[in-house]
Amino acid sequence: MKKTFFKPYLLAALCASTLLVSCFKEELNPTSVIVDTEEVKSQFDLWLERHYVEPYNVNFEYRMPDRETHFNYWVTPPPIDKSIEIAKLIKFVLLDGMSELMSDEENPTLLAKTYFPRLLFLVGSYEMDSNNTVVLASAENGIQINLLGVNYFDRETGCSGITGTMIHEFAHILDGNIAVPIEFDLITKDGYIGDSYSSAPNDYLENGFLSNYARSTPAEDIAVTTAALVGETPEWWESTLNSIKNAEARAKIEKKRDMIISWLKSEFSIDVYKWRDIYQGRLNRVGEIDWYNLDD
Repeated sequence: MKKTFFKPYLLAALCASTLLVSCFKEELNPTSVIVDTEEVKSQFDLWLERHYVEPYNVNFEYRMPDRETHFNYWVTPPPIDKSIEIAKLIKFVLLDGMSELMSDEENPTLLAKTYFPRLLFLVGSYEMDSNNTVVLASAENGIQINLLGVNYFDRETGCSGITGTMIHEFAHILDGNIAVPIEFDLITKDGYIGDSYSSAPNDYLENGFLSNYARSTPAEDIAVTTAALVGETPEWWESTLNSIKNAEARAKIEKKRDMIISWLKSEFSIDVYKWRDIYQGRLNRVGEIDWYNLDD
């Protein structure tokens, strides 16, 4: 009985619901009130597409969207002229330099395409960490490098600082993809002191390190050693090693140096001394860069 009694009402309710929905559908405006603003690409954006995105699959972000910044710091976006200079510098010295390094390979751009960060993110100001140390750059998740302090870049004096920092962060990315053998960590395993590096005396060489910062963690030691192999001259290495009075400490630095050389060669087909010569040669020729031409 109950079944027979409710059926007509249920049917009527469904019909009414259908009519109501149909009525609403007819009254809805098909035009969305949310309008996506179409981004107008500047001449610099088009230059970046030709020289970063197309050949190397690298994005260069200079507008500093909020989603990419750390909210616990006050930061500012970089000026457009400094962003252009840094983009030109990194392309000439690092990206094109890596292609020259791998020129004997079937695809010379493959090293940069595979391991160079997918995003370079520029910030105008510096960040300060908990130790009152200025943060120059950081690598995030192996796909992004943040370059800070762009406001203060001077192409007459600051080129090696930017490119050297990039190689340091690039070493972190390589290590994150194919780790340096754990034996590296054991060479000076008792010498790592974490955040205390910032207040440690400058006796790092006598403890088997190339800098106090290298004493913070094995990962930073790897990056510091890699950056020195590429960025420093043979004369610097000879002078530095000869200044170490502790023979055991010198042997530890040489062992770490040789391990990095072997790791880069075996895992990434990188001849570190060839890379050094190309890198330093290009740094010496940054005067050839046409800093403001965006038509090429």
